[in-house]
Amino acid sequence: MKVVGIIAEYNPFHKGHAYHLEKTRQQTQADYVIIAMSGNFVQRGAPALLDKYSRTQMALCCGADLVLELPVLFASSSAEYFAKGGVSLLRQTGVVTHLGFGMECNTLPLLQDIAETLLHEPTPYKDILNQNLRNGFSYPMARSNALETYFAEYTEPCQVSSSSIDPTRPSLQETLSSPNNILAIEYLKALTYYKSAIVPSPILRQGSGYHDISRDRSFCSAAAIRAFIKEYVWGRAYDNSTFQPLADKMPEEAFSILSHYPHPFLFEDDFSTPIHYKLLMESVQTLASYADSSPSLVSRMKKMAPYFVSWSSFCELLKTKNVTYTRLSRLLLHMLLNIRQDSLRTFPEPCYLRVLGFRKSSAPLLSAIKSQGSLPLLVNLARDSKGMPPAALQLLSYDLDASSLYQMTQNTKSHPPARPLSIVSDYRHPVLCL
Repeated sequence: MKVVGIIAEYNPFHKGHAYHLEKTRQQTQADYVIIAMSGNFVQRGAPALLDKYSRTQMALCCGADLVLELPVLFASSSAEYFAKGGVSLLRQTGVVTHLGFGMECNTLPLLQDIAETLLHEPTPYKDILNQNLRNGFSYPMARSNALETYFAEYTEPCQVSSSSIDPTRPSLQETLSSPNNILAIEYLKALTYYKSAIVPSPILRQGSGYHDISRDRSFCSAAAIRAFIKEYVWGRAYDNSTFQPLADKMPEEAFSILSHYPHPFLFEDDFSTPIHYKLLMESVQTLASYADSSPSLVSRMKKMAPYFVSWSSFCELLKTKNVTYTRLSRLLLHMLLNIRQDSLRTFPEPCYLRVLGFRKSSAPLLSAIKSQGSLPLLVNLARDSKGMPPAALQLLSYDLDASSLYQMTQNTKSHPPARPLSIVSDYRHPVLCL
């Protein structure tokens, strides 16, 4: 049995995702496709536009066979831990044979060389990296600069230098500037770290770039769809016709789920009030204990707290050359979810396989995971979580709290406000079965 795993957010699911899913299945000749999907909060430090069950339904309607939740501890972390958590989760199903992911350019051997360098950190590379950090660069920029210098000065001429001969081949700097390539490198690094037999199966990205908010191309980005909704829908009265400009950007089934979504769409600024409260009430020492934090950073945050207007504007106010907007947003999210710096050391990889949804035709896949997987398979959460080790229950508690917070914010934004009884605990929410 061939099974391909894909690590995704689908925030929301669009035609580019459908293309990637279909091409990956064709390329690997897979019998089944498993998605390790972020839940209600995503890697850039923000809430997902739609809740995890609606995005699961999109994925299942558009070609996925099984959707597993990537625990929020990993889903809300840096690219390294996001990728490592996703690869570990798929590896521990015991059935995944291929890993599908997107790339911006056809340079898999180069990305594999970069992944090896980052994993083993040769002394020359480490020295260059540390010098860049001492010079005040952010870690992503310091790492990119160090890789460029290392490959130029300490490796044999290969694909990197050939870019000067072949003008169609991207430079190393261009390769490292793409979010999809950065994630691809982290996936390859994780596969090497785990000595996994899973085969990497990249697909060349089509259409708009990751951050491109233009809707002119046939394959527009999820960022473009979110930007449209934030401009024309968020906080305003709307009907189904409001979404019509997105109709040709999403598969029909996914568009129908989006345009008939019964809840408010959420953005980071919807969580501004609780974050402002934490900034005002917690000490520098407490704030410094959250993941992605540091004493110097939270000292600045406390100093600037009186100027807090919203989540996004506060990140814009605080960002610098060596502290990116995304890191700041992730820190605020970790504050919101009480994710501490030691959490990733306590939980280096997922402790369970939580099913969000599956297709009835994938019953043999679920049976294979039950017999071959190395982690508990949670289909009925209330039933299957009984007897789990305390550490696994602690990791699960982050997901449960994140879901409650997400639903509470949805209810607060509802018009008229939803009753508290409308919050459906993850223990009571049924797994989707199509």
